[in-house]
Amino acid sequence: MIDGISISYERAGKNAVLICPPHPKFGGSMHDVRLMRISRRLVSKGVTTLRFDYRSVESALRDAEICFEWLKNVHENVGVIGYSFGSIIASNICGDCLVLISPLGSSDGYVLRDCEKPKLIVIAKRDQFVSVRESLELARSLSEPKEMVILDTDHLYTGKFDVLTDIVLEFVLKHL
Repeated sequence: MIDGISISYERAGKNAVLICPPHPKFGGSMHDVRLMRISRRLVSKGVTTLRFDYRSVESALRDAEICFEWLKNVHENVGVIGYSFGSIIASNICGDCLVLISPLGSSDGYVLRDCEKPKLIVIAKRDQFVSVRESLELARSLSEPKEMVILDTDHLYTGKFDVLTDIVLEFVLKHL
């Protein structure tokens, strides 16, 4: 625990990644299968990961900031990954690199923010919650440097867990 926040911290190297889960009111947690796979692969390649659960929707950004600051005190470089609602939270922190998986423009009073760090935007072509058009507009609105990948899948990345993991892994290893 960090300041009452439930965490999963897997130390593997000098660089680290903070992983922001989806919306807690819709089952999002640090145990999200997509994020756990990404975390395991990063750890296997020597990148420390910290996954966490928001204490509440209202404290989500503050919880992420607390975890990020903790990581920055321990690790040389810290990237941030966010999935769905977590992408909004992650964008408000940014880190040394940023991965936005199925990013939303806003939710629950939080707004997606831009930063000048390297960004990866992963878009699901058949996303049930954000249309491809909206996702592309959002991705185009973000500043360089950025990379964008469109996968032929739904919001849950059905059938594409390994592809998603490989894309995120390659980006993080390149930019941390």
